[in-house]
Amino acid sequence: MIKRDELFSCKSAKLLILMFLLFGICAGCLEKDPVEVRVNTLVRGLGDEDERVSSVSANELCAIGEPAVNPLIKALKDDNPQVRSLAAQALGKIGNKKATNSLIEALKDPVPEVRMNAAFSLGRLQATEAVEPLIELLEDENGEVVRYTVIALGMLKDSRATEPLCEVLKRDDASASYDGNSNIRSEAVFALGETGDPRAVDTLLNLLDDKEIGSHAASNLGRIKGEYVFGKLIKLLDSKNPTVRINAVSVYEHIQDPDAVPILVRMLNDPIPEVRRGAAYALGHFNESEEIAQTEQPLINALGDSKIEVQAAAAGSLGRIESKKAIPPLAELIQSKDSTLCQTAAIHSLARYKDPEAADALIDALGNENWHIRMEIVYSLMEIGDVRAVDPLISLLGDENYKVRQGAATGLGKLGDRKAVEPIIKSLETEREQNVRISEVRALGILGGPEAIKGLSRVSTDKDEYRNVRINAEKALVILNEGGTVDVSFFY
Repeated sequence: MIKRDELFSCKSAKLLILMFLLFGICAGCLEKDPVEVRVNTLVRGLGDEDERVSSVSANELCAIGEPAVNPLIKALKDDNPQVRSLAAQALGKIGNKKATNSLIEALKDPVPEVRMNAAFSLGRLQATEAVEPLIELLEDENGEVVRYTVIALGMLKDSRATEPLCEVLKRDDASASYDGNSNIRSEAVFALGETGDPRAVDTLLNLLDDKEIGSHAASNLGRIKGEYVFGKLIKLLDSKNPTVRINAVSVYEHIQDPDAVPILVRMLNDPIPEVRRGAAYALGHFNESEEIAQTEQPLINALGDSKIEVQAAAAGSLGRIESKKAIPPLAELIQSKDSTLCQTAAIHSLARYKDPEAADALIDALGNENWHIRMEIVYSLMEIGDVRAVDPLISLLGDENYKVRQGAATGLGKLGDRKAVEPIIKSLETEREQNVRISEVRALGILGGPEAIKGLSRVSTDKDEYRNVRINAEKALVILNEGGTVDVSFFY
């Protein structure tokens, strides 16, 4: 709270005055257009040394929109560089192309922050007439200005920028990071992917051996379509450099050309685990029946790979292609004690099937000694939605781990079978964990019916009950007593 003797200190007074002006409480509003007065006041506020005042002013000008455009364009010539910088930024957020020429002129401003914000705003405005001036700005001495210029050129997606962006990637200063942000090279790679220009292919391919941005180059190569990319990649898969092979495999994941399937299957035998993992993961993105026929057994075989990361990737891909043949080996993987990573991947894969056999496999694994695995299975059974999971979930209301009990209560509500009402009410008699009790009360609300209402009524009037538990019970009762139904989202 501001003390009386601090009320009219410099900063507090400024904020109070600004608040009055924002609501039009100022002399002159009776004679002039109140919007014009407000805009002019806010523009002046952009230059305030108090960041709170300048920030509020900028945000309000953006909210005003079109009426603020001309004053902001004029502000690009202000003597105060802070005003120019915030004006350039606001014009991009407002999105009126009327500001394009003035922002292009601001690219020559002597202050780096102004040039940076002007460049970024031109990208937001999709001002293709700014491409050439922005290309010139790639030679700016300030690295942050260059980075924002690269980002802007990526937004514009104009092929005129392809070769200049390729040149940026060769520069010695392009690897530096600014204020903890991504560096110029990674932004240039993304911008090249945005252009979709085949002329960028060779440059991006040459980056696949780069440990820092090679994977980034791979994902952006996948956005450039054409046989040229595909053919070049095949040769790179025989590279002696493991980094090249890892990233080349990743490109096929993004291209998703059916001809890549046999190539990726072959890479499941690569001596480098990271290559095998990438190939296993990529194969999960090929879902056509003829593709699955080629990938199913190799991926099942990969469940026995010597490296757990390869096994986990194969398990995930088998779930994505919904291989019925893979259900038994995935069930075996859950029962193994080798790796929580693999077990979890197998559980999530089986959850994708929405299949009785997959549900049975998950139910059979609920006795796993690892509480985390039991919890993952509970949430996967919820996702499948098979009512045969009701009895197993009821039994888990007495699990030794409270997170498993909480998940079981949530699952019983979601599955919607009222046979769970009585066991949940009984559990409430002994359950001590607040979060579990909340989930049980919510489940009763969702399940509804006379018995659930009685149980909720007892909870809502229990003075010794947790406050949050009572509140949830009361909320559910309001709906149920009026004959309505409680949805899962009602409590959130």
